[in-house]
Amino acid sequence: MKLIERPKYGPLHRFTDYHVYKTLSVLSDGTRKGRKQLADKVGVGEGSMRTIVECIRDKGYIDVKQTGIKITKKGSEFFNTIPLQIYTLGESDLVYGKSGVAVQVKGVASKIGSGMEQRDRAMIAGADGATTVLVKKGKLQIPGDIDLESIYPDTASTLNKLFDLEDEDIVIIGTSAQLECAEEGAVAAALDLL
Repeated sequence: MKLIERPKYGPLHRFTDYHVYKTLSVLSDGTRKGRKQLADKVGVGEGSMRTIVECIRDKGYIDVKQTGIKITKKGSEFFNTIPLQIYTLGESDLVYGKSGVAVQVKGVASKIGSGMEQRDRAMIAGADGATTVLVKKGKLQIPGDIDLESIYPDTASTLNKLFDLEDEDIVIIGTSAQLECAEEGAVAAALDLL
């Protein structure tokens, strides 16, 4: 899913679709926030935040006033159509000694090959690695028909508790020494599937 178009001319943006998603997520609580406050929470510079704000304002997703930036009804509706659920994982067998963030994407299991594509995308975005988990016939599997529940029962139990999983759903678990990098990697890999 492309949340922002790359410029045809001039320098490339120093932010990604993840940062646009994160901006909408931070604003989704409905309160006004200043540009600097948003930039700090999203993890981009003020210049990048200015560009993000300009782009999503042009789409009608936010309202910008002197008192701050607030998501609009159209922005909330758009944000709620993005089929991602995100949870921070505690210590588990898949994220031992690192931070882990799990992102559920509904109904895209048919788009998964070996899972390496998602791992590579997550690593490009800054994560140390990522594992893709598929739901097939009610079972959690790693691509290649590897039964997650028999190898990593704690992780399988955690994912079943956190998410309302159905057949054809996937969960991408991004890992990194830094929580923000794990989240950015997992969300970037998930957005590529939409």
